[in-house]
Amino acid sequence: KIEKACKNVSYFYSKIIKRKKIKIGILGLNPHNGENGYIGTEEKEIIIPAIKKLQKRYSIIGPLSPDTSFLQRKKLKIDVLIGHYHDQILTAFKTKFDLDAINITIGLPFIRISPDHGVGIDIIGKGVANPKSFKNAIKFFSKYNV
Repeated sequence: KIEKACKNVSYFYSKIIKRKKIKIGILGLNPHNGENGYIGTEEKEIIIPAIKKLQKRYSIIGPLSPDTSFLQRKKLKIDVLIGHYHDQILTAFKTKFDLDAINITIGLPFIRISPDHGVGIDIIGKGVANPKSFKNAIKFFSKYNV
């Protein structure tokens, strides 16, 4: 899955964003990257070997400790962070970008762009919906002609 994610991200950036070179950061799965196997072995057994293999084709770094990855991103000049599950990335992402964020799903036969929030069934008819993320999704769609 790590290889597929890197391939999809690289394709998206080169074909849609028109950036040929990007630096990808891969997060570890366990706290503190498993502490050399004391907390978990996924980093040693799966993630590190995958990263080493992918470094032949991509500019890639990792595994990064999930709790500091967003802080490291700027310092290490990382363009894209790849996590292993939904909340690993989205918690920090939504904290930083709030309603400015959009959701871009890649790896499908088409590129899916949407507001980065749920449907808001609980606020229907209350006049409190914030359209900012929806507008940003439309702007992205228009800018990159997807």
